[in-house]
Amino acid sequence: MSIIVKCPACGAKNRVKDDMDTKQKPVCGSCKTPLIVHQAAAPIHLTDATFDGYIRNSHKPVLVDFWANWCHPCRVLAPVLESFAKSQHSIIVAKVDTEQNPVTSSKFRILTIPTMILFVGGQEVKRINGAVSLQVLESYLTPWIKVN
Repeated sequence: MSIIVKCPACGAKNRVKDDMDTKQKPVCGSCKTPLIVHQAAAPIHLTDATFDGYIRNSHKPVLVDFWANWCHPCRVLAPVLESFAKSQHSIIVAKVDTEQNPVTSSKFRILTIPTMILFVGGQEVKRINGAVSLQVLESYLTPWIKVN
């Protein structure tokens, strides 16, 4: 089986095996940019290089968690985001490590972590600061959650 993945840089559609070995890193056939293959029910990791293209080209809202490894509230929030990703399919959950990706963090004026930003059509529509429970997160994002 294969899936179609849109390149975050150029927007080209690429056919990728959905059972691809995790050690293999697919790249766009047109521009050779690494492709982001969204694994169902798991947050994806974005970088300074992939962030703009992915957010701009996403066909679904994207909830981005800005975090750092040393941040205890960020570690508390991580399983909440994993549960949220598993419980619904209308919002893509992504993570940006602020230590490794300072350009993106600065661009969105991330002053405290964890900070979550919901992007729809490439635009910021909601910002949530601090660790929250699954129920609180769902209540904040209710307008964008579609019932399957």
